[in-house]
Amino acid sequence: MTKYSNSKLDTFDQCKLKYKYRYIDKIPVEIETTIEAFMGSMVHDTLEFLYKQLQENKLPTLKDLLEFHNKKWEENYSTNILIVKNNPSDFYKDKGSKFIINYYYKHYPFNQSRTLALETQAFLPLDSSRNYHIRIDRLSIGSDKTIEVNDYKTNNRLKTQNEVDKDRQLAMYSLWVKNKFPNSKIKLVWHFLAFNQHLESTRTHEELEKLKLEVLTKIKEIESAQDFPANQTPLCNYCEFQEICPEFKKTI
Repeated sequence: MTKYSNSKLDTFDQCKLKYKYRYIDKIPVEIETTIEAFMGSMVHDTLEFLYKQLQENKLPTLKDLLEFHNKKWEENYSTNILIVKNNPSDFYKDKGSKFIINYYYKHYPFNQSRTLALETQAFLPLDSSRNYHIRIDRLSIGSDKTIEVNDYKTNNRLKTQNEVDKDRQLAMYSLWVKNKFPNSKIKLVWHFLAFNQHLESTRTHEELEKLKLEVLTKIKEIESAQDFPANQTPLCNYCEFQEICPEFKKTI
């Protein structure tokens, strides 16, 4: 079975050459990740720790979470992490801490819903030869029995309601959830941690089936691609393939 994911499809849409380097040629890189992605990963790990503790009927203090976050950062930070903007690494660590503080105060005592799963590692069959990776930050069930697909965003962009209503990532995840809970109402929830806000959306059965066909069409486009041109955008500054990309070298 060939495995696909939202990030894989996003990469193809963002830059076909980057897709080729990463997923076809599988070129090793010195840059481990960007500082923004690393910060997001550390925040995700901390929120996963929070909800794991709650599943064990333990309620961590805010101090517990900040100590966990700081320890994870110190253990995993590397000089191979790319920092594009003129900020020290501690700027991003402090930013992540702020996200955790705001989330803690907003949701304490965390009884709005019950956790069903954290950081899922599952696959949704698209057809007989293709799977779609399902990585849900937190799957929960509310007091009204609605299944909630929660996703934590740590970037500096607050999406509009119209954008989340058209979002592919969580909608595809809800297809998998729908198979697991066929008779349940499903709600998609984006937590924009940089803004301490969240947005919600739902999808109809017809919308999900249409999306599934669109994803399969996109995958077939990827599989039949012969040319992989570079696409120059501001995101090039964050790309791990700068050293070998012919288009990026022209900008230096």
